[in-house]
Amino acid sequence: MINASRRDLAVVTRTAVNHMAATARQEFAQANSDIVKAKQWSSTLDTHTSQWCIIRDRKLYTLDGKPLGHAIPYLRGPGKIHFCCRSGEILITKSWEELQIASGELSSATRASMDGQVPAHTSYADWLTRQPYARQEQVLGVTRAMMLRDGKITVPEMFNDAGEFLTLDELRRVDVLVLKG
Repeated sequence: MINASRRDLAVVTRTAVNHMAATARQEFAQANSDIVKAKQWSSTLDTHTSQWCIIRDRKLYTLDGKPLGHAIPYLRGPGKIHFCCRSGEILITKSWEELQIASGELSSATRASMDGQVPAHTSYADWLTRQPYARQEQVLGVTRAMMLRDGKITVPEMFNDAGEFLTLDELRRVDVLVLKG
């Protein structure tokens, strides 16, 4: 019982710290809106990432949380969207041209995954698509993983415009044969 209480306390503490970090990041972005033009959701690339964070990974939002180029709502944002959220935000600065600064050579960047560094442009969907079937199944479940592996559906197509997983009944419309098996 004591170990369970410690675990619960650790979870609550981690959630509170992530929430405060997200709040500080929002305030920082607003205070620097002269150079920050957008924010990009960054989800953890592992098998514990929630469905809410999978669909939002790499999505752009205005500083006040409006979707840019998509319809997935920001809701409370990374670090706040659900209990124990580990997602963060990448602040997107204005271009060198927008800041009226001569651009030089820029180095390529990377981001972390559970297997090491991957190119910075790698989205959760891209990362998951290249993972072994067992890992896809762990994240998506048997049916969704099979549909992804068979090329019947992409990761973004598994979600509705509210950023929620489509039900298996809704996926039946995508491919009736996969679910009849």
